[in-house]
Amino acid sequence: MWNTLHKYRSNLILCIRISCFLGFLATSLVISWSSLTAFVALLVSLYALKDDENKRDAIPKFNRNPLKGKPQISVGDLPRKVIDLMEHKVTELVTYDAEDVDSLANFETLKMNTECIFAKKARLWGSPKWNYDLSIEHNIYQSVPTFLKFTCVCEPLGLDGFVYELPGDYGKDVQTFGQAVHRVLTTISDHDPSGVHCMKQSFIAKRGWVFQFNKITFFVTTFAPCYPDNHSRYAFDSDHAYILLQPEISFAQHDLPSDTPVTNWDNPKTVRDRIRVAFRDAGREYKIRDTIYFPTVLEIVKPIESNGPDVKWWISDKKND
Repeated sequence: MWNTLHKYRSNLILCIRISCFLGFLATSLVISWSSLTAFVALLVSLYALKDDENKRDAIPKFNRNPLKGKPQISVGDLPRKVIDLMEHKVTELVTYDAEDVDSLANFETLKMNTECIFAKKARLWGSPKWNYDLSIEHNIYQSVPTFLKFTCVCEPLGLDGFVYELPGDYGKDVQTFGQAVHRVLTTISDHDPSGVHCMKQSFIAKRGWVFQFNKITFFVTTFAPCYPDNHSRYAFDSDHAYILLQPEISFAQHDLPSDTPVTNWDNPKTVRDRIRVAFRDAGREYKIRDTIYFPTVLEIVKPIESNGPDVKWWISDKKND
């Protein structure tokens, strides 16, 4: 619209200038009031009717195409307090109260009864209520913003883990549970802002691999209804299955000693010794490998039998995806 009006205005000015110039030529042979008037009109057409591009640029931006040109102000130009307020409001829109959810309330029984001496005082965040009309992938996707926030604040807030709760049907047997764990961790990994996408790494079944998201590494533990009461992954008769992601920095904050295949069963001295003895005394002794150099992926989903074959849960069963 502006370009059309500007074109008409420029043509009008040109016509006036030409008319004034012709009038000046026609009357300039004899100096008279008419020739002087024509000369003045010519000067006016040259200076007063100037086609000023600066005036065009002075038109407010909202009268021009909003898709062209740069914005008048960027977020970085705003005061820090305003930016913080904007971030807070956005967070409120895309997340939920991760410390007040059913998943944590349901996980409380397991948390208070497990033999891990850190569990009872652990500060956790949890996943939102499960939507049975959606797939695993869509349910987990909805919690990714909150999990991302967790990775940003877990260290300064002293958070110990993030709990994902799944319907019990996904934990009815170890094979079904393993595939559910694969889908959950893959969905999280696919949205890793750091771009690592650890679930797609080629060395996932080898030493050195670890689950990570947003440059935070995690120790992953799982619990499901399929595990009996003499198993370390026993869910204490819960109707749900759980995936607990513990940031490894949490272990450092609790001064947990380095892993070792050696255990002082008769005279436990370290925190790790006491945890292993507690599980044994409760009838839930778990397998301790004779070396610390093994693929950590093998510890995420345990077989039902302590000496049973490793569950290759990281290999996707496309038929069930």
